[in-house]
Amino acid sequence: MSEPIPDYRSVLASVDRDGRRKWVEARIVWGRWRRWRMALAVPLIAFYCTVPFMQVGGHPMLRLDILGGKFYVGGILFWPQDLSYFVILALIGIVGTLLAVALLGRVFCGWFCPHDVFLELVFRPLEHLLRGAPGQRKRSSLVRTALMWIGFITVSGGLANAGTAIFTGAEAFDRYLFLDVVGHPYAAVFWAILFVIVLFNFGWFREQTCTIVCPYGRFQTAMLDPHTLAVAYDQKRGEPRTHLKPEVAVASPGDCVDCFLCVRVCPTAIDIRNGNQMECIHCAACIDACDSIMTKLHRPIGLIRYASEEQLAGRPRRVLRIRTVLYAIVLVALTGLLSWRLATRSDVLVSPLQQTAVPVAERDPDGRDCVRAVLPMALVNRRDREVMARLVLDPALTARVILPRPAELLPSNSRITLTPIIYIPRKEFIGRHLDVIIEVRDADDVVLGNTVISVRAP
Repeated sequence: MSEPIPDYRSVLASVDRDGRRKWVEARIVWGRWRRWRMALAVPLIAFYCTVPFMQVGGHPMLRLDILGGKFYVGGILFWPQDLSYFVILALIGIVGTLLAVALLGRVFCGWFCPHDVFLELVFRPLEHLLRGAPGQRKRSSLVRTALMWIGFITVSGGLANAGTAIFTGAEAFDRYLFLDVVGHPYAAVFWAILFVIVLFNFGWFREQTCTIVCPYGRFQTAMLDPHTLAVAYDQKRGEPRTHLKPEVAVASPGDCVDCFLCVRVCPTAIDIRNGNQMECIHCAACIDACDSIMTKLHRPIGLIRYASEEQLAGRPRRVLRIRTVLYAIVLVALTGLLSWRLATRSDVLVSPLQQTAVPVAERDPDGRDCVRAVLPMALVNRRDREVMARLVLDPALTARVILPRPAELLPSNSRITLTPIIYIPRKEFIGRHLDVIIEVRDADDVVLGNTVISVRAP
């Protein structure tokens, strides 16, 4: 990899002036931060690969059955009608990201993102092991290159298995390894597409996913402020840069010896000495590289370290700021709202469907002057056992429900549709609309769920 170009603000470090890609061959330097990343990556990789095959209470830990309209998260079954839960969860993720970025910078990108975890702690070490580290590949044999791609293919196949199992379930795999192609042909097509995407991404596209495709990193970089903890170069201590070559003399030299090792270990090829940049994922690889050089030269480590702009300027870093306090308050409120919604979640979800029949004036079987309304609805049984359910109207409403059967059998974790006919006396209508409360009760008269449907008078 060539030396970084000076126009780093307008040109990506992994792209030359003509827009052609420069292949990034990042070196691996072991240090305390890489050991911490590896200690975190092992359980993360295990989680990524096994969560689709795990079960909680007899239900999948994570499964998105799009065709069946069933979504398991943490062993809890959700239906398309439960969209509000996912909206709250998404808001928690957004606000949580804002808080994390305000405090710790791009900690997700460098430490938790599956792309970075697998690329830097699985695929790149595998490449160095089988093909050789950068600078040692003058003539990589075809055998070593073939072994590297066999390793890439094997890991990509495992990741495709895990990704496919999220949508199909573990039962589609024999011993969690081999997909039943005959029994699940559509899953086989999905697996093949996912396998090609994973292999292409980690085998060739690599850092361009972060710098070109992913908007998440750009969003996080834009949210940094002077008090955010980030990977930073101490310019006061490092400048002016000196050199290891004795013929190059610098007056009052700084600690930076201009060895470029911090650039050569960077997975996005930036020069951290230029300051914070959009491509920086805060992985701390440059910190380990610089610390190793400082240790060899018997100088204090920390020339590159986690620090805020305020700390580098000699001022204290404030953790409690208006933005962090507001983010924390909103995050606690959203988490509490989601917890309350889950705790008060009804056993039967009653979801009104679109009314296709227009309410009409008609006498009911008792001869009363009524409004006849057809109110289609879906009943979703969230229990793990079947239940006999019946519809009950608000006792204050002198209306009548007509159904083919007085009670309906709801199988466990299933959905049925009902089309009750409701006769509502005209005297109940004060205006043009009337809100009808419909409850679903079991054989013991316990309320399982309810809904409110608006009926318009003819």
